[in-house]
Amino acid sequence: MFQKECARIFEENAYVKLVVRHVLFGGCRLAWSRLRDSDIYTAIDWNKFKQWVKETHHKNADTSWVLRYSKEYCYVFDNPNTASTILTLNKDKRRMVMSALANLSKYLGLYKQWKNIVEDTGLKWQKRSSLDTIIDLLNFNMDNVKQWLRDAVTQLPKPHATVLVFNALTGLRPSEGCNSCKLITQLSKQGKLNDYLDRDLMMLQHFKYKDLFLRRSKNAYISFITSDLLQHTLKNKPLLKYSQVDSALNKRGFNNQMNKLRKLYATMLRKYLPREVINMLEGRVSEDLFVRCYYKPTLMKVRRKVVRATKPLQNELLQLLS
Repeated sequence: MFQKECARIFEENAYVKLVVRHVLFGGCRLAWSRLRDSDIYTAIDWNKFKQWVKETHHKNADTSWVLRYSKEYCYVFDNPNTASTILTLNKDKRRMVMSALANLSKYLGLYKQWKNIVEDTGLKWQKRSSLDTIIDLLNFNMDNVKQWLRDAVTQLPKPHATVLVFNALTGLRPSEGCNSCKLITQLSKQGKLNDYLDRDLMMLQHFKYKDLFLRRSKNAYISFITSDLLQHTLKNKPLLKYSQVDSALNKRGFNNQMNKLRKLYATMLRKYLPREVINMLEGRVSEDLFVRCYYKPTLMKVRRKVVRATKPLQNELLQLLS
């Protein structure tokens, strides 16, 4: 009688399938086939989960990967024994999948079960080690990245290509570059671009837009641009999210190497600027240290060196964009 009543409830309400199984039965797979074959994917309201993710994360953060990996790997809650498949992923993807599933478990009220799965499977929250960073530096080939950039710029739609060029010439992180291009376009349309752009220095003042550019561990304070780069950005109007640029690259068969554009930028600057200044330009200093460095005569000298360092690459890329 009890089994028949549970089966009826499960048939009528998909969400109850999930709650009853994991709360009442402690996450164990039930013995009878009707309940054993229930699909957790169909039991989740993905639109509500998507909204929950937006509300609980930085409002301008790209959270599309949370939804994507949650959908792809939610089966581990249905059968915890399958969580071992996550161990076969490379370190970076494994960390993102685990983060996505942690978010999903919190949304569903199953975080304790997720912690048990992590412990039982031997999953580790592994950050990039110093050795990984050194290996990346040794394997970094500036010429290969430049060639990738040239090929991508010639094949992508103009707005997407503009984002790549913008990132390469400012050293911004992928999502920051998208936000900056979008902000330039929107403020220009409103006649408020000078709120963001210091015309005397041709310097973008990211620090004025804290919600977009100042985060707990990743910041962007300022970027120097040229009038030519500005005009191309205004002309092509790249109102894009990072996920859209990533998708456009994938559809055309390109591996996404946007993170390497930041290394390319730093490498170009090393010949002209000390490491401390490069760290400031790439947002790797504290807010207090940035404030102490914010002195216009000094910034004018920095600007001249940045323009000199990036000019050869800018001339080539803007010609491809034209």
